[in-house]
Amino acid sequence: MLGFVIALEKEAKFFLSTVENLEETTILDKKAYLGKVCGKDVVIAISGIGKVNSAFTTQAVIDKYSPSFIINFGTAGGTNDNAQLFKYYLVEKCCQFDFDLSTIDPVPVGYIQDYDTVLFKNYVENINCIDKINLASADRFSFNIEDINIINANDCSLRDMEGGAIAQVCTANKIPLIMIKGVTDVYGHETGEFYKNLIRVCEGFPAIINKVISSL
Repeated sequence: MLGFVIALEKEAKFFLSTVENLEETTILDKKAYLGKVCGKDVVIAISGIGKVNSAFTTQAVIDKYSPSFIINFGTAGGTNDNAQLFKYYLVEKCCQFDFDLSTIDPVPVGYIQDYDTVLFKNYVENINCIDKINLASADRFSFNIEDINIINANDCSLRDMEGGAIAQVCTANKIPLIMIKGVTDVYGHETGEFYKNLIRVCEGFPAIINKVISSL
């Protein structure tokens, strides 16, 4: 069983259209689907936006289905020129850049004490069909330069609102996490209308997700 956690149904829409034997269900109060992809049983949960939504949905998928992998995919924004518009990336490491204990402890922004780390490592072994990148997450959609500087200082080039929290949950459960992000915008560049970009990126998810699953 592969467990998918996806923030928005609009991000999952095109992928869902390729799932065989698709059956709707629920996990806690979240919409979910069962089916098959590349001959593998899958559960696909729509978490909603944000770190709390994505974290408890991930834990619920793990508790109910005991998947061999968690797979998260969705859209993200680029924070520097390492990220290219409309390109897909395998996230190698990710952090939560809005988690900040630095005013009371001499630790960097994003440092998670229980795990002695800023950057959580995801599963990337033998997945060579897609370039790798690091991602930073926060419970805000922000273009301010302060956030961009924090993200870049943490060696990250993408931002979203879920990935870092999903990575922490998977680390705690010792379940490998595969995270794939498609870029809808890049800070400092004119990238066109966001919602049109989102549709274009989401249309490409089925092909790249199937390639990744086939490499497992």
